[in-house]
Amino acid sequence: MTRPPNPEKAAGGAAAAARTPDTRMGRYDWEKARGPITAFGESKALSSWAEDPRCQVKKEALRTRLALGWVPEEALTRSKHEQPTLQFRHGERTLTLRGWAEQSGIKYHTLYGRIRAQGLSLEEALNKGPDGDHFRQPVTAFGETKPVYQWGVDPRANASTSTIRKRIKAGWNPQIAITEEPENRSTLGTGQPYSAWGKRMSLPDWGRLSGIPEEVIRGRMHGHELTLESALHSLGWTPEASATATSLLTVQVHQLQPGDLIVSAEAPSGEITVRRHHVDTPPPRHASRPMAQRPATPPLGPQPARRSAGR
Repeated sequence: MTRPPNPEKAAGGAAAAARTPDTRMGRYDWEKARGPITAFGESKALSSWAEDPRCQVKKEALRTRLALGWVPEEALTRSKHEQPTLQFRHGERTLTLRGWAEQSGIKYHTLYGRIRAQGLSLEEALNKGPDGDHFRQPVTAFGETKPVYQWGVDPRANASTSTIRKRIKAGWNPQIAITEEPENRSTLGTGQPYSAWGKRMSLPDWGRLSGIPEEVIRGRMHGHELTLESALHSLGWTPEASATATSLLTVQVHQLQPGDLIVSAEAPSGEITVRRHHVDTPPPRHASRPMAQRPATPPLGPQPARRSAGR
């Protein structure tokens, strides 16, 4: 026996549905998937097309494709794993639509819907920006100020919007955050490998080897347009010098000593990071046998106590 629906539960479900907005409506035009759909000279409902032998996807996938603005024939016949490869040129770069979605921080389906359903050009679709405010943070670099998502599609950008945003949040110089190529596009790389003295390592590894902070090396390279080898040499480090006893110290101005090599200086605190070479003091030379000599004048100041002759 079928139990009649509980009117209180039904009312509660309707209220919950009313409170929860359909966030997909801004991305999809569901009206395109309703009513009769015309393809191959025929017109029939979505459920009938889903059962047609020419349909290569399930009903829900077909409905989504139509809502995104796909041509009905293409939505029916293109297999699930045969996604259309769309390439677009913007500025000096040509990427697939997924590539532009990664660069800009705009979701792929949003970008696709703007171009296919709304008929926007790629430039217009990119200029609308991503949803939310987290990629709209203004960033100043190269004398220009614009949202971080626009830096992601700038011709000078070698990293995605997401990577640029995280780098700037971590304290990177904006120009370096924009231009430095990630080591691995699938992850947030800390930077490309650099070669010096026949070795090839990432900048953090060079920092660990040399004992110089990675940020200092990067700042010297980009601030003075130096190669890694030149930057390390200017900071007083070479592979041969690593065998020499040196220390990286933080001192104040009055604590500087002759021979100190200044690595970096913090203006607010007045702290200076220096590389200081250790000077080995030769051990005192002892005479082979005692020699009679005039007693030396004892130096000023406290002297260690002498042992008694009777002890």
